[in-house]
Amino acid sequence: MFAKIIQLVLFFGIPYVLYKLEHKVKLIKTVGPIIFCYAIGIIWANSGLPLDAGLSDTVSSVLIPVAITLILFNSDFLTLKKNVKKAGLSFLILSVSVMVVAAVSVLVFPNVFEKEKIASMLIGCYTGGTPNLFAIGYGLNADKNTIIVANLADQVLGGVYFLFICTLAKPLLNKLSGQISVATEKTDYQKEGIVDKAEIPLKEKIKQGTIAILLGIAALGVSIGISFLLTKEATNVAIIMLGVSVIGVALSFVKGVRQNKVSYSIGQYFIYVFSLAVGSMANLKLILGQSVYVLGMVAFILFVTMFLHFIISLLFKIDTDTIIITSVAGIFGPAFIIPTAKAIKNEGVILIGIATGLLGYAIGNFMGFGLYELLKLIY
Repeated sequence: MFAKIIQLVLFFGIPYVLYKLEHKVKLIKTVGPIIFCYAIGIIWANSGLPLDAGLSDTVSSVLIPVAITLILFNSDFLTLKKNVKKAGLSFLILSVSVMVVAAVSVLVFPNVFEKEKIASMLIGCYTGGTPNLFAIGYGLNADKNTIIVANLADQVLGGVYFLFICTLAKPLLNKLSGQISVATEKTDYQKEGIVDKAEIPLKEKIKQGTIAILLGIAALGVSIGISFLLTKEATNVAIIMLGVSVIGVALSFVKGVRQNKVSYSIGQYFIYVFSLAVGSMANLKLILGQSVYVLGMVAFILFVTMFLHFIISLLFKIDTDTIIITSVAGIFGPAFIIPTAKAIKNEGVILIGIATGLLGYAIGNFMGFGLYELLKLIY
């Protein structure tokens, strides 16, 4: 029992330290806390140190649906409605492109282990970011090593893509596009809960954090109940993940929930804890054995999707900055919107970037699970 308590303390303590140091230590910020959590978990799992795999599985299984719910609370679909025309079209093109390319990748890479699950995870990842990859992988009961390898490949290739976005993408697209970029004036984005830099009193943080976590747990409980009613199984993870996604989106329309200033941060912290727990169940030999093949599949899906998104968007006369910001919203999620807007020198697209990123969080899981069911019928 004492060993389990120590394991739990480390599971929650190590990610918290990394979370606090993320903006103070350049290496952690550059590499990312998720990679550090994976690395620590993998080393722990393969070092022979005491570790309860059952506890690791329980922690990861509980935290990911709660984390997804908390992240979705900040969704603001009313904002997206105001800017829906070009941004919505560009994001739709991105979503359709990744669906088609992911489906084709299963044929192009027939020897990749759990290729259908990887394709489905990457659909979620490239419409809303890393949390969706975890949610779909967990929901499809993918091998833990598969989830880790797919995410590590995405982190490596995503870094290359983000460098391209911040340097060459705008000059290249400007040569091909004759459209004037939207919203060149700064937007009052500080009101958005995700990027709110304002300090709030500790008492208020605790209050809002407690409310958010309780709502997340309640959403998980309701989803487990729905799973039992529909399948007579309380642990049908696909239904549970879809359930928390629907509840998270529904609660985002409640103003008090949507404006919770700590729910997104807590959700991200839970993702870090999840990453450490999953890493602690990894088999290093299997990871190394899969890495080259998965890297190729991820590269194919990422770069072919982006090529199609750029070309088709240009054909629809969508401006450069809207194409770039919706691409980043899908591939990386809302957290990368502000750095991208600064890199392309147009902070006016921040609001639509955050809105489409949150939309991706909401629909990515449904798209990923939907493609997996379709692939099962076809193959």
